[in-house]
Amino acid sequence: MSQRTQTITARVFRWEPGGEKTGDFQTVHIPSEQPLSVMALLAKIHDQDGTFACRTSTCFKGICGSCMVRVNGQDVMGCTTLIQPGETVVIEPHSQFRVIRDVAVDFAQPVGDR
Repeated sequence: MSQRTQTITARVFRWEPGGEKTGDFQTVHIPSEQPLSVMALLAKIHDQDGTFACRTSTCFKGICGSCMVRVNGQDVMGCTTLIQPGETVVIEPHSQFRVIRDVAVDFAQPVGDR
């Protein structure tokens, strides 16, 4: 008897410098039987598509802030925010910094209040 594999569905923001001005969302399905941090989810998406740009944490404890992204409309730490199997999430660049590519931002260049 086979067990049905659960997936996490992620709608990730894609944008390339010199490309479209506004960017677009790509839907990705990641098989997972256990909760994944947003950072682990982004790393799996990058493993599937090496052109996908994202940052990872250097502390893995929600302290350094290098993995900050926007999930379902909220700016969060990617290393400490968990996504459950079966869940659908929208992942965008952090709202307060200039986008470099896809969900990777330049933390040295804040965009100010929106």
